[in-house]
Amino acid sequence: MAVKRYFAAKGILSRIDQMSGAIFLLCFAFIFPVTHSYEVLKNEQKSSFAPRCFTDIPSGIFLIQCEDVNVNDLTAMIEEEIKNSPIGKPTISTLRIRNLNVENRKLSQNWINTTSFNIYRLEIYSAKIDSIENNAFMGYAFENLRYLELQGMKIDTLEEGTFEGLYSLTTLDLSKLEVIHINENVLKTVAPRLVLLFVSFMVLPFNPTNLTGTVELPQISSIVMEFNEIPNIDSGSFAQISNIKTMYLDFNNIENIGCGTFQKMISMDRLWLNSNKLTTLDSCVFGDEIISNLKPYALNLEYNKWNCNCDLDWLKQLKNNNKVLDDPKCASHSNLPFEDVNFCEEKY
Repeated sequence: MAVKRYFAAKGILSRIDQMSGAIFLLCFAFIFPVTHSYEVLKNEQKSSFAPRCFTDIPSGIFLIQCEDVNVNDLTAMIEEEIKNSPIGKPTISTLRIRNLNVENRKLSQNWINTTSFNIYRLEIYSAKIDSIENNAFMGYAFENLRYLELQGMKIDTLEEGTFEGLYSLTTLDLSKLEVIHINENVLKTVAPRLVLLFVSFMVLPFNPTNLTGTVELPQISSIVMEFNEIPNIDSGSFAQISNIKTMYLDFNNIENIGCGTFQKMISMDRLWLNSNKLTTLDSCVFGDEIISNLKPYALNLEYNKWNCNCDLDWLKQLKNNNKVLDDPKCASHSNLPFEDVNFCEEKY
């Protein structure tokens, strides 16, 4: 169920595409029969697979996938694929790279150095890198990049200049990463246009404040922070966000949420807090204006450890008014559903 929920959340992409006109591929699209294949064999390659790039054109979408490739060979291999493609487009719809090998485990500037093609969507999985140099995504190839996905890597620090040059980026996926430190200005470059942010399945716990609490994100409409180890949400974690519509904070270890955390989110119509360790929640987390304007079934609160006393009665009223999705239960009352418990009943 947990994995299904994650991919359901990623289904947001299709809805955002309709609003923005952008054409996105599914993150884990099946690979159709290839039209061309280009391989480079190297003696020092330790992988059991030969390094290669191959082209796929499902429904006219130009996809190039590269596997077990050394960064020094990558640009030439991609250019060869473009040259032999029946479409011959200078814009790659999706470039998907698995197991990229780089010198000194550092993704440096000009790792893709070309003026013959640019990329609309870039997915990098399980690259053998520890750090990303500032301006690594600067250059002709990345000028029109709208979607960047970095997954399955251990990176020491995401610096302020990590995403410098990605002025067209609308979707950033940093899932399944192990990051020791996140600079508070890491999203500064991409903030003006960013619409979707995925930060899920993080190997190490992280504080959302550094990522989303210091730089204004005026266009952000959806944030997915599921399946992490977040223990608390500080009041400033989303201080620079106001126009968001959907937020997924489920499947974490959240025990406390600071007052005012969601007070600016006047457009929010979905918030998932299910599958955490919440026992109580003060109404100040939302504020009266947000509470009064919540849409039907906006909140998902089940699978927490709710202590159903009078302080939490306001939350029961939201459930009674159909603002709460599913059926949260009272851990304090033998897991009875909200509607079966008198929250203000005196105990003797």
